Amino acid sequence: MEPVQRQFHLQVNRPVHLARRDAYYERAGELLNLPLQGLDMRGRLRKMDQVLALLKTAMAHARYACRSPQATAPEKDFLRFLQLIAHQVESLLAMMRQQAHFAEDECFLGQFLKTQPEQLQLLPGHYQRRAEDILEGVCHLLQLAHAPYYALHRGNFQALTADGQTRYRQAYASFREDLARYEHDAVTPARTSG
Repeated sequence: MEPVQRQFHLQVNRPVHLARRDAYYERAGELLNLPLQGLDMRGRLRKMDQVLALLKTAMAHARYACRSPQATAPEKDFLRFLQLIAHQVESLLAMMRQQAHFAEDECFLGQFLKTQPEQLQLLPGHYQRRAEDILEGVCHLLQLAHAPYYALHRGNFQALTADGQTRYRQAYASFREDLARYEHDAVTPARTSG
């Protein structure tokens, strides 16, 4: 693709990339702020996997938006912030997976280390506390990012043309609707006839 054509492509698609970045980031933040207490370990892992997938999608579209000549320094910083949060959620998932592994009746590590189950009893609690600490840190960062994110959001939106603002609104609404439908379908059991 030639440079002029590429610049045009980046500018034309910028409202959609910004909309997807915002919709997916906001949903990830909403999910991170929901309590985990009512979920079993499988549900907690599934929720954090979903948060990570949302953040990765938000990062991909933030990256595309940052390729535009209209991209600002705060936009680039926000992309770095998304990367930081995604890495922390990956760490959180690692701690949760370790907790789940050691909570199993017969974990392979106990066999490998040739230890008795009693010797590994404290490890699930250790990993649970680390996971809780990481989650608390992520939620605190999201709270600190609230005002700067909405200032960035407002600035990005206002810098778009009238047509770009319309495209942004339509894309954002569509992405939020798709996310809600996907989540609804994921928790609604399939109905069978008979």
